[in-house]
Amino acid sequence: MIPEYKKDASHRLKAAIGHLKAVSEMVDSERYCVDIMKQLAAVQASLDGVQQVLLKNHLSTCVTDAILAGSGESLITELVSALRYSKGIPSMEPVGNAGSASPCHCGSGETGISPVEGGTA
Repeated sequence: MIPEYKKDASHRLKAAIGHLKAVSEMVDSERYCVDIMKQLAAVQASLDGVQQVLLKNHLSTCVTDAILAGSGESLITELVSALRYSKGIPSMEPVGNAGSASPCHCGSGETGISPVEGGTA
């Protein structure tokens, strides 16, 4: 794991654990349900942050290495499957043949998406 990502993920996890313990104490002391729900949402947001850090690390290391080695498709499929139920990640259902997709325009300033498709006019 990239050291900066590991440090960030570890810090976020420790904060989430502390926060979750506080939520557990709120339940034990029968605090107002809505207050507990708000705190749970904060814990979930913390965990989503950890997942984002792990995703960045995975893309920067394993996926990049696999793509350079010519075997990226299987790792991408695995990653999409792992992220299937993540709230912060949009659904990535397969669209047609992967080999027939339009060429990528990343970094060229072009998006390959028309204004109508992209939701802006």
